[in-house]
Amino acid sequence: MKWWNGNIKGSSALSKQQNLLQQCLAGWPRRGKTLLEINCGQGVFSPLLWECGFDLTVTEVRPEQRTQTAAVMGARAEILAAADDYLPFEDDFFDCAVLHLAAGDAKKIDAAVHEALRVSSRGIAVTFWNSMSLAYGLHRLQGGKSPWPGPPHSWWQVWRIIRSANVGKLCGMSTLTGPRKSWDGTCPLSCYTRRLRTPFGAWGIIRVDLEPARTVTPMPLKVKRHRLRGPEPALECGSKNSLNSRQASLRG
Repeated sequence: MKWWNGNIKGSSALSKQQNLLQQCLAGWPRRGKTLLEINCGQGVFSPLLWECGFDLTVTEVRPEQRTQTAAVMGARAEILAAADDYLPFEDDFFDCAVLHLAAGDAKKIDAAVHEALRVSSRGIAVTFWNSMSLAYGLHRLQGGKSPWPGPPHSWWQVWRIIRSANVGKLCGMSTLTGPRKSWDGTCPLSCYTRRLRTPFGAWGIIRVDLEPARTVTPMPLKVKRHRLRGPEPALECGSKNSLNSRQASLRG
């Protein structure tokens, strides 16, 4: 949302989101690897993904959002029109993918997750605004006077949907743990917005590491030292050996 990225509180929160995403993807090989960003929106995370070293392709279904992303990224990424539940790519076309969940019910989330898994060979990361967080609970109690930054999703619902795919290893982390007033970096409560490996932050990431094919590494050959033969004397060759052979033949 433009209003969210433009104010101080939104900018501070976005910085924490970017830090969390960068830390989440730190374990993935990046140089020379391809990554698909699904539902890129205005491209607020696209520069970070490109700077991480990925060969980046982004998709967005809304044309006005693609225009904004193009203004941000220029020629650094390929920008395509595509819905998150129907991606125009072959199986395992990318090394990995980042899926930003859009609005939708469990069926829509399930379709988007399975599409991201289908086109990725190494893993995916799913980002979303968490409706199970303290900040969202306070937002609801206050009657939603100010807009929520994005479509909220239940952490446990998203986790169950991803786990039901029965692929790879899951891990999750979140940020913006405190109330919204603490998201501003100048607030004394901003220490409660740091990264946590708990589902209580307002913005979370669930990462799936797909198990790569195992490669067999040959064991080194072990030879006991006492079995090794000593060095053989070098055989001389050339004019000296030829002269000695000639002298021996003359004596005979």
